[in-house]
Amino acid sequence: MTPQGEPATVIISSTTDLASRTLASALVGSEGFASTGVNLLGKTVYQKGSLLLAQFEGTIVEPPDLDEYFNPQAYIFLSRHSAESGIASLTAHTTGNFTSEARFGGAGRELGRSDPSLLKNYLAALWKRREDVKGYEITLEATHHGPTSLQKPVLFVELGSSERYWGDTRAAGVVASALVESLTDRQIWSRVGVAFGGTHYSEKFTRILIEEEIALAYVAPKYALGHLDEKTVGQMLQRSTAPVRYAVLDWKGLGPQKEKVVGLVRQFGLEEIRV
Repeated sequence: MTPQGEPATVIISSTTDLASRTLASALVGSEGFASTGVNLLGKTVYQKGSLLLAQFEGTIVEPPDLDEYFNPQAYIFLSRHSAESGIASLTAHTTGNFTSEARFGGAGRELGRSDPSLLKNYLAALWKRREDVKGYEITLEATHHGPTSLQKPVLFVELGSSERYWGDTRAAGVVASALVESLTDRQIWSRVGVAFGGTHYSEKFTRILIEEEIALAYVAPKYALGHLDEKTVGQMLQRSTAPVRYAVLDWKGLGPQKEKVVGLVRQFGLEEIRV
């Protein structure tokens, strides 16, 4: 389905997720994705250049084993974003469970693979369009939930934070435009870090991705720091497609785990960036 020799990026949508359907419809309706005539997982596959859009029926954080069907450059999941605040939000994040509990897909204490440039490029493209989505917060989320076992990098692109916004076709169109731009005009970032501390929605780390010359592979928020150890930090380095050389530390947001986190960062020889 893709041009010969050109690896695909596979965009995944769940037909049972309203926001996911809305985002997929924007790709087809506004961004030129056309039917391939191929059905997979019981749904039509769409294509634009080296980008594929595949759909399935089920929970977006617990997809079928996509590696049985694809060998892509990366997987992009279109998803709703849910938060008790209900604030209008456009979010993105890498996947993984820092704890042994895996309530929302994936395996406990396992991180999904990450392509740091994917995350940075998407948020930067979305930020350029912020005037088109006034009223929405654009934010990086901490690494959380599944899937974690796919053999290629995973990025979640989300629309939320409540049912009021999941069907917003205008915002979905902006997200679709930003996503396609970020995947077709792809920039590779050589300075790559992992982030520690702060809240689940870190304004500091979001600003770094948008304003600085550094990409982030994973974000371990303050509430997860008590679960960090050599194994989880090792995964943060090993499961990134780009070499990780920096640790970005929300210095005031490390709380009582500051000494432990700094010790792990130095054990792995990462250069500290304190924010």
